[in-house]
Amino acid sequence: MIRVKSRQKIEFGDFQTPPELAVAVCRQLQAEGLVPAGVVEPTCGQGFFLEAAADIFPSVRSLVGREWNRQYVADAKARLHGCQAKVDLKQADFFEQEWPKLLRQQTGPVLVLGNPPWVTNSQLGSLGSNNLPAKSNFQRQRGIDAKTGKANFDISQWMITTLLESMPTAGGVLAMLCKTAVARKVLQQAWNSALPLARCSIRGIDSRRHFRAAVDACLLTCEVRPGEHPQTCEVFANLEDTRAESTLGIYEGRLLADRNALERHRHLLETESNKRWRSGVKHDCRDVMQLQRRGWSLVNGLGETVELEPDYLFPMMPAGKIHRGETRQTDQFLLVPQSHTGEDTSTIESKAPRTWAYLRRHADRLAARKSSIYRGRPPFSIFGIGEYSFARWKVAISALHKQLSFRVVGPQEGRPVMMDDTTYFLSLRTRKEATQVATWLNSAEVQEFLTAWIFWDAKRPITTDVLQRLRSF
Repeated sequence: MIRVKSRQKIEFGDFQTPPELAVAVCRQLQAEGLVPAGVVEPTCGQGFFLEAAADIFPSVRSLVGREWNRQYVADAKARLHGCQAKVDLKQADFFEQEWPKLLRQQTGPVLVLGNPPWVTNSQLGSLGSNNLPAKSNFQRQRGIDAKTGKANFDISQWMITTLLESMPTAGGVLAMLCKTAVARKVLQQAWNSALPLARCSIRGIDSRRHFRAAVDACLLTCEVRPGEHPQTCEVFANLEDTRAESTLGIYEGRLLADRNALERHRHLLETESNKRWRSGVKHDCRDVMQLQRRGWSLVNGLGETVELEPDYLFPMMPAGKIHRGETRQTDQFLLVPQSHTGEDTSTIESKAPRTWAYLRRHADRLAARKSSIYRGRPPFSIFGIGEYSFARWKVAISALHKQLSFRVVGPQEGRPVMMDDTTYFLSLRTRKEATQVATWLNSAEVQEFLTAWIFWDAKRPITTDVLQRLRSF
């Protein structure tokens, strides 16, 4: 059972901004030339940001705060007692507040400042929480993305996007503490929606020090100015740095990690490539589908010694071996019951009776796979399988490791090598072609082009979407 205090911390993202961080943020905004007349904090907590803003910006005439926790509202009122600026603090639900109306009521330059909850909608759903926005496809995800988990989002992303969409008429500056990944998603969505963002920046903060949170976090600052659409964002290592590490941008709706790198290597952009990057086999049942050679025997993940016909058994190269370049030999094998997605598997019974008996013996485990992609499919189905999987030569890269290392993978014991879905590869005809392609992919020019699209702090930074941006060799 989740303790009440812990549940509250999770459900409402209750991480109060430390006073020293609130002061540091306001001082940085002041250094950038910000002179706000009004400060609005949508989730003001105990009022540390509003207090810092009142002390650091002598221009401030009004301080507006909204907060769901009544005790925090009382604490904030006590903290701001005696403040020279007009103070407007109320208990309110962010999701029911009319933000466009509230922001239009502010006079003079407005600063929307704060630290919205660091929690996802799926985390709240698992708690049965009602602290959620009304259901809507605000990220415009398609069906398969929802099935694979991409429909999950941080509540702060929804909140910050809502605030930016509420600001264009009045203009002003938004400055929010959030996960760095959230900041990038907010910018991508804002740029794709043509919101009038002028100067934007991302500045790293030490989330472990300030919030005891093991996540990349930042201060996202966006100036909203009607008529402005530069669609760039400078990225700084910390609050104090004066020189940006890189500049984010956007290309055909896709967020760029390094806009300048793309400009230098724009000639490498894919036009009409006939080469397609693929992911390896997805089976979601490692204990049954993957086997290891021990002496003359094959052993599965359950410790069972297995005897199978060779028809559906293929050597498998793990992502770790590919990353390390250990691609000459493998002692692992993959059971591949289909040659293409959706193929009838009942023919295995007559072609390879021992393999069929093995699959039948573990049918319950395979049927218990959670992903909805297996529903309505033939028994023992897999995904990420097709003619490309059986190419004798491949150039592959691990999606799990944060390094661009492309490796040549050739046949083993006369059989094409399979990979799992943590690996991406190109199918090629000959060793010579594979070697040439790998050499080109590992060149400095291509690597710099690819890093223009890659955010290395992402859970899986290298994706087929990134790789497919590169033209054919």
